[in-house]
Amino acid sequence: MAPGNDEAPGTIPPGVDPDVLERLLTIEAATVHLGEMQHEASVDSFDRTVTYTFRSDEPPGMTGSDEHPYPLHYFTAAIGL
Repeated sequence: MAPGNDEAPGTIPPGVDPDVLERLLTIEAATVHLGEMQHEASVDSFDRTVTYTFRSDEPPGMTGSDEHPYPLHYFTAAIGL
């Protein structure tokens, strides 16, 4: 079995099975305003065993301190993934 795969060898996990025509996926994010233009967001992995946390900021021209990627950077990167 591949790491993180609880399926028997040779079976296709439901998340990538081409015969599954409909999937319902809910992703929630907890967000916190850290001050000025900085924010922090946390999201859980699909199996809720890992929490991913990331921060965003804005450039000085938008009253930020440019310490983290802009929210639009995350959005743009997500489209490419």
